[in-house]
Amino acid sequence: MEFNQVLLIDEDYIKTNSPINKNIWGDYLTPAITQSQDIDLQYIIGSRLYCKICREVLENNVEERFDDLITGLIQPYLMYQTIANLIPITASKISNLGTVISNDEHVVNLSQAEREDLIYRYQTRGDHYKKTLQQYLLNHKDLYPELQPCSDCGCDYVEPHLDSNPASPVFLMGKRTIA
Repeated sequence: MEFNQVLLIDEDYIKTNSPINKNIWGDYLTPAITQSQDIDLQYIIGSRLYCKICREVLENNVEERFDDLITGLIQPYLMYQTIANLIPITASKISNLGTVISNDEHVVNLSQAEREDLIYRYQTRGDHYKKTLQQYLLNHKDLYPELQPCSDCGCDYVEPHLDSNPASPVFLMGKRTIA
C-alpha cells in the first residue's frame, strides 16, 4: 500500500489556516506535506500508528479515535511543519542549470539568514503542536495499542518518539514528565 499517496492534510487546509499564499503551486506544497508526514510525523507516532491511520484514510473508514487525533492534533502540527519544510523548497530550484534562485523584477528574495529565521518561527509553532501531540498520546496510550513495539513483524519499523524534545529529534535529558 502506497502511504506516500495519502495526505492527512490537504492544500486548502494549509492555505486557509496559514499565511501561505493561496496561489502556491501544489508541485511545491504536496512534496512538503509528504515530507512532513512520512519523515516528521512518522518519527513522532511510529510506523505502526502512522500506517494504521494512513490505511484508514486511504480506505475512507476512519475510526473516531483517529479522526479526533487527525483533526485536533495531527493537522495543526502538519500545517506548521509543512510550512517549515516548504520554505527551502520554494527558495531554490534544482534544474538542468543546477541549483538556481529565480527572481522577478518586483520581488526580492529573502537572504539566507531571513529564510532560516522564518523556518525557525514556523518550526517553533510546529514544535508546540508536536509536544501537544506527544503529551496527548502519552496520556492516552490505552487508546492507541499501535504505539507498542512491533514484535517479529519483519517490517521497517520506526519506534514512536513520545519522550523527545519537540525542538529536536534527540533529547539528552531523559524522559519528558507529564505535568
